[in-house]
Amino acid sequence: RFGLAQPSAGWPCASLAHFVGVFLAGVLARSPELCPRPAFGGLGSLQVARFVWEVELELDQKGATPVSSWTRAEALDRGKEKMESVIRWLAWFDYSDRETLADMLGVDANGQSAFFKRLEVSGFVQVEIAPGIRRRIYGLGEAGYEYALMLLPELELKRRRRLPSWVSLVHSFSVQAAIIRRLPEVESIRPEKTLKHLRTVRLPDAILTMKNGEKIALEVELNHKSSARVFNIFLSHLKNIRAEHYDRVLYVFPGEPLCRLYREKFDLAVWPIYRMREGSTRLVLETSRNFDASQVHASNLFAFTVEGLYSL
Repeated sequence: RFGLAQPSAGWPCASLAHFVGVFLAGVLARSPELCPRPAFGGLGSLQVARFVWEVELELDQKGATPVSSWTRAEALDRGKEKMESVIRWLAWFDYSDRETLADMLGVDANGQSAFFKRLEVSGFVQVEIAPGIRRRIYGLGEAGYEYALMLLPELELKRRRRLPSWVSLVHSFSVQAAIIRRLPEVESIRPEKTLKHLRTVRLPDAILTMKNGEKIALEVELNHKSSARVFNIFLSHLKNIRAEHYDRVLYVFPGEPLCRLYREKFDLAVWPIYRMREGSTRLVLETSRNFDASQVHASNLFAFTVEGLYSL
């Protein structure tokens, strides 16, 4: 009656819970007046049901042919898994683009047009055009925001009203690229916005817990900071390591010249010490003391690498 896709012969039947979800999605799609806006969090749940229903309908329209020999149930589960991965990612980083999200999912962006279209139509994501470069930027839509609150209740999620500067976007996308490159070895990810509760003197771009149990602070540098800030950040990382927030630091650069500038400072036998001037964010040199970096040089607490990051 509601035009729901019927299971094809040879396909395993969906669970009762799945059928109810699909049924509700069909009702919502065709009779919105019968379903007033649900209480907080309900919108995300109903949109998930509708999303799954649309995946199922697409399978039927394609003759119910499984992808890569997947069963129908596996294809539906994979669609929901991909959707939730995108929502988590956007909740962590606020913004991304189709190519980055596809890399995170381990799929070819060119073959995911239908998937991303469903995300946009369902309200899980919204698309904005970055000014001046005509790049499509993905962020959480209303349904995605509410569903993210259920997926990541520990995250202090805030709605973003407008795109940040393009410089900030490029840095965020570069951090995402560096994390994605390491995903096969990563057990869990804690981006900077999830670290606010830590009493650290310096928040890295992310803390990656590797499958071997090691915790690595990730720092992606796209430009050269002042010498005072560089040395201050080096020492801040040492304090965080001593406090056991992570085990070591990985600096990632887009090019060798920038990496060399940081490495030259790190290799100095003695590091100057800077402190924050009272009532100001300006760093001033402490002339009465410095830091002997010989023990740091002999350790593996810092690593510096160059790799391809995000580019237009």
